[in-house]
Amino acid sequence: MRLPAMNAPAELRRRIVDAAPLADDRIVVVARGPLVLMAHGLCAVEPPLREDCWIEAEGGMLTAEETMALLHHWTTGAPMGRAV
Repeated sequence: MRLPAMNAPAELRRRIVDAAPLADDRIVVVARGPLVLMAHGLCAVEPPLREDCWIEAEGGMLTAEETMALLHHWTTGAPMGRAV
């Protein structure tokens, strides 16, 4: 797997669940910018709310867990999947 570059264009997105019955969830773009900034932004979201957030970047989607592992890799050089 090829890891995305820190400066790759990315979007931080969030699913908004409507409280009204039968209403569709909305997906909003929270921020756009370099992947490394979007990753730090996602990690700043309160843990219970992270499950409704993700990052879209070249090569696909990153969940909060994958994003934290990628930040850990960039910071320490540790293999992906070994985030603490």
